[in-house]
Formats: sequence, C-alpha cells, structure tokens
Amino acid sequence: MVKSKHTNEEEQIVALELEDGDGTFDANVRWDGCMEIHIRSKTEEDNILVDTVHTCDIDGLINKLQGLKQVCLDYFDKANE
Repeated sequence: MVKSKHTNEEEQIVALELEDGDGTFDANVRWDGCMEIHIRSKTEEDNILVDTVHTCDIDGLINKLQGLKQVCLDYFDKANE
C-alpha cells in the first residue's frame, strides 16, 4: 500500500513510501528508480532483524536474486540426493 507520496514544486510525484500489509517489507522509491528497501524478519530466538537494500537497478537486483536462488536450489538438491 502507498503510505505517502512526495511531490515537487510542480506537484509531480517524485517519491513514494510503500509498505506491505503486515509491515515486514517497505520501500522508499524515487522518481528515477532508485530505492531503499527494508525487510523485517524474526529469528528463531525472537530477535528482530531489519535488512536494508539500496538499489537504482531493481531489475538487475531481481535477476541476481533469481540467479542466487537457482544456484542454491541446484546445489542443495544435488547435495541431498
């Protein structure tokens, strides 16, 4: 959901603050595609972790994460055979 919109002098939207429904993921996204992403998670010991990712290339980040996922799936599937 959109938490807030930021506008410039011409009233054009230049940034958005976005958050998912359960509050575990939010992002501050600028007009130029750069963003800061916050991911909250809870450890087995009930510690709260907040990871922050900065990127100006969301498609590149998604591709790298998909590649990482595939390598892990391939490795652990082979390791568990």
